[in-house]
Amino acid sequence: MPRHIFDVTALRSYIARHSQLSGIQRVSVMTLARAHETIGADQVWLGHHDRITDSYKVYPYPTETMRGRDLTDYATLCEVLHVSPSLRRLPGLEKYAKRPVKRRWKVLLRDLNARLGNRKYFRQRDLSLEEWKAARTKPGSPREPAAIQKLDQVASPGDRLVLLDNAWQPKGLERWLQHAGTTLGLEIWPLLHDLIPLVTPQYVEDAICERFHEWLTHSTEYVTCYLANSESTGRDLRSFLKLQNASQPVKVVPLAQDIVSGVTQELRVPHAYSAFAEGMTVPEHVRSLTKTPYVLVVGTLEVRKNLWQLATVWDRLRRQSGRPLPKLVFAGRRGWLNNDFNALMEATGWLGGWAELVEAPNDTVLSYLYRNCLFTAKVSFYEGWGLPIGESLAYGKTAVVSNTSSMPEVGGDMVEYCDPHSLDDIEVACLRLIDDPDHRIELEARISRTHRRSWDEVTRDMLEALRSPQS
Repeated sequence: MPRHIFDVTALRSYIARHSQLSGIQRVSVMTLARAHETIGADQVWLGHHDRITDSYKVYPYPTETMRGRDLTDYATLCEVLHVSPSLRRLPGLEKYAKRPVKRRWKVLLRDLNARLGNRKYFRQRDLSLEEWKAARTKPGSPREPAAIQKLDQVASPGDRLVLLDNAWQPKGLERWLQHAGTTLGLEIWPLLHDLIPLVTPQYVEDAICERFHEWLTHSTEYVTCYLANSESTGRDLRSFLKLQNASQPVKVVPLAQDIVSGVTQELRVPHAYSAFAEGMTVPEHVRSLTKTPYVLVVGTLEVRKNLWQLATVWDRLRRQSGRPLPKLVFAGRRGWLNNDFNALMEATGWLGGWAELVEAPNDTVLSYLYRNCLFTAKVSFYEGWGLPIGESLAYGKTAVVSNTSSMPEVGGDMVEYCDPHSLDDIEVACLRLIDDPDHRIELEARISRTHRRSWDEVTRDMLEALRSPQS
């Protein structure tokens, strides 16, 4: 049986800088966590390009040590991937980057509370005790497993090298992919999350567009088969390959419509106090958001997400006298090319208090926000899939969703659609869910009756696709 080597080069780089998973990284982690159960523990390996030694290292997935543990937990993930988080990027201290004295004081306080095991202290700061301990691990302390080897020592023709993250990002990786495919005879299977740098380059920085185009062009020289995360991405990829006269097949493996994965903190109290139990797992400022209805917007705050237009709609609505209006709550990391949105928020004081930001929420906070929102909004100009749409559905919440690219594949007939290029259309869609509770309830009932795709199904279908590259 062929060995399956899952490349974690980009994932290792990401978690060294961020303590919360973003969409693409979540796909990698959720698939890895399930693959060994389906394929067999001895056939699942992890691999990455080591830039220091310029070598490609591989080692077996640590099945025994992972029994009963959650790979989405930050400390666990760092342990499995042998990553030391950068001490320059301690979680929750980004705003003190230019105030070193204040930052040192905050570090001391957090270290003290970590030694005392004071989970409440970290909860109030949008962190977990485990995240802080992982971030304070001294560089170099995660030791490489004894079983680590170089790819050339263990690889056999027909083994599969699977790239679930952004394979085009890590510098130096491509040469090893070409070596694995053309010299060692491995099958190379990259998962394409989108072709946004080529299809809609106006939403991406120039350097990224150029790098992505160069990688995708060269990849046709060694890739066995491409995986795509949606029919939309599959169509974009097939169009590109046709222009390149490339013959590789493209297999579509749709992603999940599942709940946020890493929610581990629970208080056991009588059902009558379930709101108390749920609220005690999140910081006070997050819990206070539920005092009024709100619409939730999940994702990195970047230009492609079309946040300026959505916020402009809310700015118009809040000025209409007598209209009941929920707040607009953004949950995500600050991103790029988002000057228009940032300027609007600064000029209006976050729409006079009608909009709020929960920055870089962990999975427990994100789950809490989903459970308690009125509905969600995803009005992006373009997506490769749209995980937050599926997550919203998994929590029984409908959404206002763009009618472009992959998003109708995720939302089905369970959401309200809009043209993301039209302020009026976005407004009409939002008002339909705000002003017509019966319609919203009907969509929620439709959600409850509809089968939603799980991460188990995603992993099963992906592994099935790997077994037959030419079909």
